[in-house]
Amino acid sequence: MNRKEALQWQGKTVIFQNDSTCSYYGVLEEIHTPQNKIWTGTILVQGVHEIFDVDAIFSLKDRGGERFTISGNNIHPFDGKTSRSFRGSVLRALTNLENVTSANIQHLKEQKKHLQDSRLRFKNGHRQSEDPYLYFTLGYEEEEIVLIENSQKERMMLDGCPFDLEWYYAKHDEWLMVLHEREWKFKLKNGKKVRLEQGAAVRIHKEQFEPFQILLNELETPAKESLASILRDFGYKRKHLVKCHNTLLRQLLHAQEEQKFTGVNFLIFEKEASSIIIQHRYERILHHIGEDYVYDRFECTSDQNERQVLTYTNMQTLK
Repeated sequence: MNRKEALQWQGKTVIFQNDSTCSYYGVLEEIHTPQNKIWTGTILVQGVHEIFDVDAIFSLKDRGGERFTISGNNIHPFDGKTSRSFRGSVLRALTNLENVTSANIQHLKEQKKHLQDSRLRFKNGHRQSEDPYLYFTLGYEEEEIVLIENSQKERMMLDGCPFDLEWYYAKHDEWLMVLHEREWKFKLKNGKKVRLEQGAAVRIHKEQFEPFQILLNELETPAKESLASILRDFGYKRKHLVKCHNTLLRQLLHAQEEQKFTGVNFLIFEKEASSIIIQHRYERILHHIGEDYVYDRFECTSDQNERQVLTYTNMQTLK
């Protein structure tokens, strides 16, 4: 605060710091302006404004009513709230320090989590700049509607496509979820029906091609909930997945007339310095008439030797 400001603040409450322990607030009673020297002010102490050294609070004495002569460089305007007593001001300053410390701790936790997530993404080969979608063009070949992947020109039949599709609505410059009904007819999320044409742009999220997502697509809702329950109990999320060995997918892709599938999938999750392995034992028996038989058993083991087992089947006796 300069001399001109000091004259305006005389008789009013200001902040000053006399040592490294804390800063105080009080009334600026007198101003001393010797020539060729920094001005000083006499301040009547009212309370503590901010605490810097929490270990020193027990040595603070009730300085309310004391007067200090302070260099003008260490005096600043005050526009906050005052407490009724010196002790009350100390308690308020401690509360403020606690809140600031808690906010800093939370910020550090968020930074730590961000670093851990970045490490896992880097370890798994993911890049934030990578486009999460594959883009296709609707085509018509050999009397069939096909999805033609734009970069590799690979073909996929539209009829029976198991993936969620998004259509580029050029008029509004937006992507809309669509469900294929038959031929060129699709249904929007709001129920409205649209007819697409050859050359329409369609995209599919790459996540749907991941072995883990395909595995989830093969699970019935209760089995998905069982897997989600295990992950919650052990404190893991999908982003912590580092390896998915999907045996069921390979069997389905290479099956011809097979009606029975059995095997084990392995899921490995990692975070910080801990990990879990989930063994997914499954059995599928397909019936031409009636409901297929589904059996899923999830056996989870942590690196701390904690274990949990959950089982789901859609039939209890009939195989």
